[in-house]
Amino acid sequence: MSIEASPGAMEDGLRLVTAFIHPHLEGRVVRALQELPEFPGFTFTEARGQGRGRGAGGTYVASEYDLTYQHHLQLQVVCRAGVVEVVISTLTRAGWTGRRGDGVVFVTPVERFARIREAGEAQAQEGAR
Repeated sequence: MSIEASPGAMEDGLRLVTAFIHPHLEGRVVRALQELPEFPGFTFTEARGQGRGRGAGGTYVASEYDLTYQHHLQLQVVCRAGVVEVVISTLTRAGWTGRRGDGVVFVTPVERFARIREAGEAQAQEGAR
């Protein structure tokens, strides 16, 4: 069932699930998402940054002159609110290594959702009248 085809999709709302994962876990995370019955689709973006500012030994990894960043992949998934917990569970299970810097997952509401292709087709049909 696709997001837009779901009759209750807008009633229970859409959510944006954003996760930061280790790049070497990309394949494992993708396979886990593809196994979901309601596969939501996703977008990856390369990201770099710092968490709480401490490295593996608890020392600061950045100074005034030397900035050390962790490389991660930012994954974004838009899904129905009803499947958010399954998506989060899948991401945390597939993205877990047990080491510092495993990443984070957070959820934000989606106020509007439109497919560019479909909006363009609707505008083209209106213009043809």
